[in-house]
Amino acid sequence: MAENARATPVVSPAPGETPTVAEVPADEPKGFFLPKYRAFCYRLVGERIDRSEGNDALAGKLQQAGFNMTPGMHTSMLVVTTLIGVGAAFALSMVLFAVIIQPTNWWEFVFVITLVTGVSIPAGFRFTITERISNRKDQLDRELPFTLSELSVLASTGTAPIKLMRRMAQRGHDPAMTAQFKRVIYKTDIQGKDLITALAETAKESPSTAVREAFWDLANMIHQGGNLDEYLRLKADSVFQLKRVVQKEFIERLSTFLDMYVSLVLVGVLMIAVAAFLINAFGQTAAGLDANDLLLLLTFGLVPLAVVMTVIMISVAYARAE
Repeated sequence: MAENARATPVVSPAPGETPTVAEVPADEPKGFFLPKYRAFCYRLVGERIDRSEGNDALAGKLQQAGFNMTPGMHTSMLVVTTLIGVGAAFALSMVLFAVIIQPTNWWEFVFVITLVTGVSIPAGFRFTITERISNRKDQLDRELPFTLSELSVLASTGTAPIKLMRRMAQRGHDPAMTAQFKRVIYKTDIQGKDLITALAETAKESPSTAVREAFWDLANMIHQGGNLDEYLRLKADSVFQLKRVVQKEFIERLSTFLDMYVSLVLVGVLMIAVAAFLINAFGQTAAGLDANDLLLLLTFGLVPLAVVMTVIMISVAYARAE
């Protein structure tokens, strides 16, 4: 994880090039509370975890996700946040069901809410890493075709490979791919590695399979002395073709989301509302909740949740199709 640390050494430019700064992109926590909370969790649990055992798999995932933290810090935040969340959920559910609503089986609601909270927080941490890796992968995949085209134009002028990497690292657009080239320059100019090794290591650390293959192929082409310009043009064409296929699949997937929304959200909500009116007509309760409680839960809980989940699924699918 040492390569994720912030570094700002100046790269020695090639003749005729503008000086640049080689730095490994790192995800620094924003604001005042989060850095303090990270430090508190690390001092409490994380430092001992890092000393006792190393989790290379988790370290690799955190690196691919762009999180500037050790496995111990991540684990300590997970444990402390789970304990705080479970305690808060227990207290709030006690107040809501034992004091305000007061159903006959209030303790069941308290237990379920506390249990769901205890399971959801660790799942949320894992989902955050997975989603962050997926988002970085999608951004790299979106920028890769245009980057390869730009590289092809530069390579056709006979520019040396190391100068190609420097120029790509100085770009002001396509930030995700530019950060990958900055990492290559950091490894060559600061860590003293040769260009082929720097490309191979950067490829290994990338969350995108397409970027890994492109960087490995670049390293092989540089090592074997192949036609770099021709390879880049062919690679850019193949990636553009794959991009068109993904966008076509997204359009077809929209109809599936529409069917899910109509069948699960609209029909499901309507059925619950009808059930609430029937319960009220027969003077019965459902799990200790009368018709008014069910309608309140439906209006302020299930309906917003269903809409939000549908929007999230469509947003995720759209982001991957861009």
